[in-house]
Amino acid sequence: MAYDESDGDYSDIPSIHSKEEEEEDYKKGGYHPVQLGDRFDNNRYIICRKLGWGHFSTVWLALDTL
Repeated sequence: MAYDESDGDYSDIPSIHSKEEEEEDYKKGGYHPVQLGDRFDNNRYIICRKLGWGHFSTVWLALDTL
């Protein structure tokens, strides 16, 4: 069965193709807030850019300084 726009209003359903996570998902049990330039593991890893995200995770590119 093909989708027909006249079947209903889907504007309240978040798009699976949206470019950013929902801000309310950054909480305990959700996403960990990360910003460009953040450092992890005693400054070994530096966050360079966000590669992508999905329902369960966000993937970041990090520079290993060792």
